Amino acid sequence: MHSRRRLAIAVASLGLLAASDATAPIAYPDGFRAWTHIASGVVGPASPAAPKYEGVHHIYANAAALEGYRSGRFADGAVIVYDQWTAVQPGGDSTAAGERKFIDIMVRDSRRFAATGGWGYTEFQGAQKTRVEAIEQNPKGCDGCHQRAPGQDRVFSAWRD
Repeated sequence: MHSRRRLAIAVASLGLLAASDATAPIAYPDGFRAWTHIASGVVGPASPAAPKYEGVHHIYANAAALEGYRSGRFADGAVIVYDQWTAVQPGGDSTAAGERKFIDIMVRDSRRFAATGGWGYTEFQGAQKTRVEAIEQNPKGCDGCHQRAPGQDRVFSAWRD
């Protein structure tokens, strides 16, 4: 079972890398929810990250990114997905994920994205997987924030066993 999962992750990662010439947009990471789950969180309306990042989020890593989380060094081929959902209160004192707002993607390719520390960034809106071209046209906008990430190679999240 694990070998099939690892094979699927490797094939998905290769598909992302195959589209990594300098002019090709970053591909939608189909199947990313089967990757390793790194973390989840809830951002409230009073956060400086609101309103864009307000809601429930989950972070996923492909096999190369998981190795980067463990070692602190992300190699080419690492892909991280930040999956952002609205927050709903279904009743009582609970919060749950509602509708998908977007996914943000970081792709490590030190040659292609040398100007942004080796990371490429993109975003897809909602369930329709609509590419936000403005993100790819201004990758330094994302990278400006990611440069402030503590320690781990422009990555804010951390692996916990």
